[in-house]
Amino acid sequence: MVKTIDMLLYDYRDYSNVYNKISYEETKKNLIKLKRGLYETNKDTNPYIVANALLSPSYISFETALAFYGMIPERVYAIKSATFKKNKKKEYKNSFGLFLYQDVNPNAYPYDINQIEIDGIKVMIASKEKALLDLLSVISPRNNKKELLDLLFDDLRIDEVIFDELDKEKIIKLCNLYSSKTLKLLKKYLKKKIIL
Repeated sequence: MVKTIDMLLYDYRDYSNVYNKISYEETKKNLIKLKRGLYETNKDTNPYIVANALLSPSYISFETALAFYGMIPERVYAIKSATFKKNKKKEYKNSFGLFLYQDVNPNAYPYDINQIEIDGIKVMIASKEKALLDLLSVISPRNNKKELLDLLFDDLRIDEVIFDELDKEKIIKLCNLYSSKTLKLLKKYLKKKIIL
């Protein structure tokens, strides 16, 4: 269970030196420090739960969500999450892994986020479509259809079968919420596919 320093101060209020007690529990591995003022009590906690707790508001997205959905073959080395109006990338490293946070367009941020349950705890994660758009919106722009398709299927190695199963109408609507040259190209490409 994730605990803030205030929760621990309350939990250990009967101890003469609460901070010594917190340090002692850390050395006994009963408390695992996630970042300053934030701890986890369970060493087996899923890193996705930790990702949501480290920085709020945020949701799991980018390559992490694409790997979760089986859209890319690679295992991801870090848990990547989307935020907004933080104005810089954030990074946290702790015993649960490496956690990276990156802003997405604030207009797009609140849409198409799913809740999944892991060990009885609700975790926020982008839909397949949203995770793909979040990723494409932060990658350097592509200039034409060939570059876009090379990016999708060669560089990112998106599974083409899963890509074809994505909700194209939803992607087109979501593309309008970002200001990205690559997403304008994707929208144009998908509109032609739908007509065909």
